[in-house]
Amino acid sequence: MIIKYMKTKTILVLLLLCAGYGYAQDLSVGLSVINDTGNYPMQPKAKPAYLDTIIDPSFGTTIRRISNAPAGGIIVPMYSTVQAWNADESLMIVYEQGTGHRLLDGMSYQFIRYLSDLQPDDLEQIFWDFNDPAILYYLESGSDDFIRYNVNTQNKQILVNLDDLVTNCTGSISMGNDVQMMSWDSDVISFRCNNDRAYYYRISTGVVREFNLSNVSYTAPMPGPSGNLFYHRTDVYNANGNLSAELNENSTEHSCLGKLANGDDAHFAIAFAQGPEGGCIGDIIAHNMVTGACFPVISQSQGYNYPQSGTHISALAHKNTQSGWMAASMMGYELDGSTLLDQELVIARAEEGNVKVCRIGHHRSDENEYNYWGEPHAVISPTGTRVLFGSDWSGAEDGQSVDCYVVELPSFTNNPPVAEIGLDICVLLEGSYDPATGLMSNTLETLNLLSPTQPYNMPPWNYMGAETLSSSNNVDWVLVSFRTGTDAESEIAQTAGLLQRDGCIYFPNENVLPSNLTVPVYIVVEHRNHLVAMTPQAVDVVNNTLTYDFRTANSYGTSSSYGQKQLPTGEWCLYAGDISSGSLKSYDINGADKATWLTSNGLFDDYLPADLNLNGDVNGNDKAVWLSNNGVFSSVPK
Repeated sequence: MIIKYMKTKTILVLLLLCAGYGYAQDLSVGLSVINDTGNYPMQPKAKPAYLDTIIDPSFGTTIRRISNAPAGGIIVPMYSTVQAWNADESLMIVYEQGTGHRLLDGMSYQFIRYLSDLQPDDLEQIFWDFNDPAILYYLESGSDDFIRYNVNTQNKQILVNLDDLVTNCTGSISMGNDVQMMSWDSDVISFRCNNDRAYYYRISTGVVREFNLSNVSYTAPMPGPSGNLFYHRTDVYNANGNLSAELNENSTEHSCLGKLANGDDAHFAIAFAQGPEGGCIGDIIAHNMVTGACFPVISQSQGYNYPQSGTHISALAHKNTQSGWMAASMMGYELDGSTLLDQELVIARAEEGNVKVCRIGHHRSDENEYNYWGEPHAVISPTGTRVLFGSDWSGAEDGQSVDCYVVELPSFTNNPPVAEIGLDICVLLEGSYDPATGLMSNTLETLNLLSPTQPYNMPPWNYMGAETLSSSNNVDWVLVSFRTGTDAESEIAQTAGLLQRDGCIYFPNENVLPSNLTVPVYIVVEHRNHLVAMTPQAVDVVNNTLTYDFRTANSYGTSSSYGQKQLPTGEWCLYAGDISSGSLKSYDINGADKATWLTSNGLFDDYLPADLNLNGDVNGNDKAVWLSNNGVFSSVPK
């Protein structure tokens, strides 16, 4: 049994690697200008037609035009520090001046729709979830509500009202004037109240912490990828809100938070003057937020020119597990692309002692007619294989309009990412369901009893996933498995999810199925004190999403066993009473469950398996629930 289980998991790992999940790629492969400080002057090149490509004459890379702005129109990236693509690069967002945010297909770049139902506090304050490709977040303009938004269903969920979090400051709530992304687990955001105080909020735990700042300077400390370190005006603050490091920076300039090659949180910035401790001047300086040390990525000490004006950095290649990659765009001084880094785009890897800089194209935007809108604001994709930028395209078309373009690196052309499979699964728990409202109770959450991490990392499940609490309106955790057949040995993936009050499951780690999955799968849902359920048939992936609603029909069963319980109001739900414990799954509601209840009877304000109605209290009401289902069992193979 164990050998077969390990074999199945090994096959899954191989599938995931083939599908690009373990994405560790040297982005310099196939590029010709690497750690080269020679001049490669910009050459005349006609603007490509919409969705067509050109080959950059100086660097040999492919550049594709992905928007079609009218004369005088402006379509640009949101900003270098804000991710344009979603987690699996199947979607992307750009901004059209005067109209709003445009949702595009992330692979074909075709226009899908305007995000007119979003009203973010600032055009650049839209944050894609780092794992769930359907989810983004934003602060609602005028309301102080921090919103979780599903681009597929257009459903908005208020995660928290930031004004309600703070009691020691009244006035205007803002995320600051130097906004970066959320932490890379999509759990931590930062904000300020007026110009008086600044805070961070951890969604999974509901913890809000004030920073110990003497001068907010209209900017909240921004979270690094780990969510435990924060950058604010040349300083680093820790998770207690206290100063932990003073970086060797003369002043705050254009910058982006990301990771070094060793995985440490980093602040990447241009520096026009050396730091207080000397050195660290250049177009890109890497500051280790853990140690406070800095080293140059692009600087005069490496043979480059004095730092270029208009340098913007994007260090958001979070899906490439070869950490440290970033992109940058430079305006320069001559604005004719004639000298080193003038009007250039680069990618680079910040590995101290082994820095790699690749020059990948001229952006051909001189800013003359459009000022700020004419700045390229390069944005690297999650895998690092593409770089988005804006340009009014120097040459005969100079200044006619500003459009978006993408450098498609050889690493993308040779191995484009495959869109990951989304999950849309719903189920009801009998114990917490109220037919009168059509909702389940989230009492465990409101009493702060809900486990902050998935609870199935013990017998009989032994699922070792690292999912953490990262949503609201949660009823409880469920464990969802996927099988290519009905037997347990055909399982190919598992993930823990947070059951919402309406019955739909939010998956902190949704992307568990191989993106090249071509066979239908059975979906199995387990809960710590309800009877297991499995789909009666294998389910196909449709439109890159696996969808099933257990609420509308009975699940897998035989003539002598049970699937789900149908309520008088018509809904189907999991039977309450199977209090799983011990080393083996029972899939049976019997006297052993009553015995488990008896040992916990009278306990309260705790997260207990015997709490069948999920209200934090084990008492006779739970026994009554067990009694109504005693003798029910499932034929789902264990």
